[in-house]
Amino acid sequence: MEKEKYLKFALENLLKVFSEGGAKATIDVMEKSKIGAITDINPNVINECNSVLFERVRMLKGDAIAAQFLTSIKTACG
Repeated sequence: MEKEKYLKFALENLLKVFSEGGAKATIDVMEKSKIGAITDINPNVINECNSVLFERVRMLKGDAIAAQFLTSIKTACG
């Protein structure tokens, strides 16, 4: 999957639980720390990034919202 496509899916799903600023900041940090200069990301990297995002949502919004988030981002990523 193209990195930009994944980041778009991730941002769209984060916007459902965080403010626009919070969602964009989370994506920016994840992109710099987990993805870097990669242009295409493989399923293992996608799963790792989804896990990081899930944990952030879980810590800040709780288990139920995090579970919904994880389901929606996995669906979006195919």
